Amino acid sequence: MAARDASDLHCWRLADQLRRDVLGLCRREHVSDDRRFCTGFRDAAGSVCRNLSEGFARYESAEIVQFFRYALASLAEVKDYLKECEERGVIDAAELARFVDKCEHTKATATKFMKPHLTKVQQSNRSRRPK
Repeated sequence: MAARDASDLHCWRLADQLRRDVLGLCRREHVSDDRRFCTGFRDAAGSVCRNLSEGFARYESAEIVQFFRYALASLAEVKDYLKECEERGVIDAAELARFVDKCEHTKATATKFMKPHLTKVQQSNRSRRPK
C-alpha cells in the first residue's frame, strides 16, 4: 500500500519514536534543569520528523532529497546529543548503544526511501551537462 501521509512512512514512525525517547530523556533528573540543552535536543529530534514530513509533501525528487538530507543532518545532531547524554551521566553505554541503533535504523529507512529520488536527480543532472 502506498503511503498517503508522512506518518505512513516507516522512517517517519522510527523518527517519531526517537522524538518521544528524547522527550523522555529531557525529563530525567540530570538534564531536565538544563533548558538550553533540552531545547536544542528536542528541536533536533523534532526536526527529523518535520523534515521527513515536508520532504514527503514535495512532489519533485530534488525537493524530496533536499528535505530528507535535512532530516538526516538533524538525525546526526540527535546522535551527538545522545553522546553528550552519556557524558553527563543521563544514560549509560548500553542505553546509548540502543539509541544510536534507533538512529541508524531511522537513517537506513530514510535513505532507502530517498534513494530512487536521488538517482532521478543525479540522472537529470547528468543529462543537463554540456558534452
